[in-house]
Amino acid sequence: MDATVLTAILSSSVIAAIISGIVAKKTNDKNMSLKYITEERANWRKTVKENTALLYNQIYSKDQDEGRIRELITHLIVSLNPSKDEESKLDIEIKNTLVAIEEGNRDYKMLEHLRNCISILMKHDWERSKNETKGFGDKKSEDDIKQQTLGEEFYVKQKKQEMQ
Repeated sequence: MDATVLTAILSSSVIAAIISGIVAKKTNDKNMSLKYITEERANWRKTVKENTALLYNQIYSKDQDEGRIRELITHLIVSLNPSKDEESKLDIEIKNTLVAIEEGNRDYKMLEHLRNCISILMKHDWERSKNETKGFGDKKSEDDIKQQTLGEEFYVKQKKQEMQ
């Protein structure tokens, strides 16, 4: 085997090893980031569920603690991402419901509405988290997930408004 062939083979091997190393690092970085984000979102869902349950407990308790109720409502509101665009329609609805509860509207229908909205939010975030862990070909579009989880009240109406 002459030197040029040996040099070419070695050069190709070195280039392949470098490219393989770069791809492995990028894949590892992406997986670590995805793992971190997924864990943080799981913690967020757990916190929202726990605070909602504690809020219900306080409201239905014989010894209501208004300070604790306001604290839980504040924790829930700051855990949301409401903005003024249509993408945040559900977050805005939850925030408005929490404000109404804070102002004293604690009838069964208001509390049931809060529970339903929080349930929709949890389902939506869970489906998004599951989707992010899927491979490229298996992923659903954001619109599909929104339509599947947010339903007519928080998604279809939004789509109709966008079409107008």
